[in-house]
Amino acid sequence: MVARIKVGQHLKGNQQPYIASWFEEFQIFDPQGVRPVAGMMGDTPALSVPARTEGLHVLQYRSTPDRLKYLSREQFQKFIGYEGLTDLPQRHQARGLPEFGFEEDYVRCAKALVPVGSGVGEDRLVGMPLELLAERNPFTSSEKQLPIRLFWQGKPLADTQVRIFREETPEPENEEVVRTSSEGRAQIQLPAKGVLLLNAVHLVELDGSNGAVWKSYWASMTLRF
Repeated sequence: MVARIKVGQHLKGNQQPYIASWFEEFQIFDPQGVRPVAGMMGDTPALSVPARTEGLHVLQYRSTPDRLKYLSREQFQKFIGYEGLTDLPQRHQARGLPEFGFEEDYVRCAKALVPVGSGVGEDRLVGMPLELLAERNPFTSSEKQLPIRLFWQGKPLADTQVRIFREETPEPENEEVVRTSSEGRAQIQLPAKGVLLLNAVHLVELDGSNGAVWKSYWASMTLRF
């Protein structure tokens, strides 16, 4: 199995090497259990290991926090609109926070589903704060729709946007969005081929004692057909 860590936008980004200080967890879940991704500093691609068994493998990467600063009101508004954070303006204003000049910590909670051999098996929750779950194996089912569910701290997260990126139509204007139901569920149309990337964002309040007033969690799930 080979996997690359890429950070960017619209299915484009820079490849990141294996740097242990950049992640809290980097693991492989397979039918035999869980094992950490062992690598050497600077390995590129970040994951390149033999699969030890057939079946559906879940690759998991939870980053250490990074920080950004909103330098303008427009920058914050663009972020809110793009990620569909409909309740954030009211929450921000209720806390008496400035329109710009504040800081946010962010954490990436990434998964990739990889079929090995038969690819049989099911996705699972792997314990990340914000996590997308495939409720059906997309590689062994003939169904064209994939039911997914979004979880926050192990509980379904309702009314949250999930953005859909497709390799077959990579232009930003072709990106799709859905919102989770009251049970945290949504349906995704599967592509015939190529990469499918799902992304969702959730923010929690920080008291500013470390300099940041928000902390965002970015859940993603990647599949290649």
